[in-house]
Amino acid sequence: MPKIALTSKADSDLEGIYEHYEPRLGAEKAEEVISQVLEAITRLETFPQLGKASDIPDCRELIISNYPYRSIYTRKGDTILIYRILHQHAERPEDW
Repeated sequence: MPKIALTSKADSDLEGIYEHYEPRLGAEKAEEVISQVLEAITRLETFPQLGKASDIPDCRELIISNYPYRSIYTRKGDTILIYRILHQHAERPEDW
């Protein structure tokens, strides 16, 4: 079964998500959002093809249920590499 690995940009994206929710809903809710995002991503260990094909070569995109985020990832051997966790309506940054 493949293992999940997050890039530093994906880690930074999670921090940004937390910083978005924390002042609006409080630390506990912000932590719950992060937990649910990570739980969705963890499902890729069992179902690596769960996400849809991406327009980015060799990548897939997992839509995070209940939240407006998507995870851009690829499988490299026995690793699912999470490149970014972005808002679904955000343009893909050039430095993704």
